[in-house]
Amino acid sequence: MTLVRHLVGRPAVRLACRLGLAAMFLYAAQGKILAPAAFAKAVYQWQVGGPVFSNLVAAVLPWVEAIVGVLLVAGAWTREAGLVVAGLLLSFNLAAVSVLSRGIDVENCGCTSVKASASGPRSPFQGVGFFLLARNTVLLAAALALVLPPRRETTAPGATAAPTPVSTR
Repeated sequence: MTLVRHLVGRPAVRLACRLGLAAMFLYAAQGKILAPAAFAKAVYQWQVGGPVFSNLVAAVLPWVEAIVGVLLVAGAWTREAGLVVAGLLLSFNLAAVSVLSRGIDVENCGCTSVKASASGPRSPFQGVGFFLLARNTVLLAAALALVLPPRRETTAPGATAAPTPVSTR
C-alpha cells in the first residue's frame, strides 16, 4: 500500500492520470454529443432502463463527460472531477457486470463510439466483455489517484522540520 500511495502522490503520475482521463472522456463525449439518437440506442441495448431512462442518459451523460474532461485538462476542481469520473466508471462497470450476468449481447457499448460495428467477426475489444471491464478498472484506478490527496513533502529521516513561527501577541 505504501508503494501505491508513493506512486499516486507523485506529481508526474497525477498529471498523467489527469490528462489521460481528460483525453478519454473528451474523446468519448464528442461522438455522443454529435449523435444523441445513436447513443440512446446504444444505451437501450444495455437493458438497464427503459426508453425514457436511455434518452435521459443520452442527453445528460455526454455533457457530464465533456465537463469533467475540460475540468481535468484545466486542472480545476481536479479531486471533484476525479470523484465524478470514478462514480461514472464504477456505474459503467456495475452495468457491464449486470449485462454479462444476464447474457445480453451488446455489440457496441457506446463507450467511445456510437457507430455500428462493421459486419464480420467481432473483436474482443468491442462490446461488453472482459476488455471493457479491465479498461474501466484501470481508468477507475487513475480517477481514484486524483481523488486521494497529493503527497506532502516529508523531511528526510533524522532531519528536523523547520520551526513554526510563534506569534508574540
